[in-house]
Amino acid sequence: MGIGIIELVIILAVLGLIGAIVAGLVLSLATRRPGGLSGNNPNLRPCPDCGHFISVRAAACPRCGGPVKGG
Repeated sequence: MGIGIIELVIILAVLGLIGAIVAGLVLSLATRRPGGLSGNNPNLRPCPDCGHFISVRAAACPRCGGPVKGG
């Protein structure tokens, strides 16, 4: 017998899902910064608006543009 259309579609969908998961993991690992999310770097602090770590000298967050006191 052979592989039918439905089986082929299911196989391609599963392979696409696996590919998307792998790509997401690779992208996640590639964009991680040393020190992780804990913010162990004394030169960084979290933005009060979005939580993205920014320089303690920054006047505004580069991600959201929110003003930062003491920058």
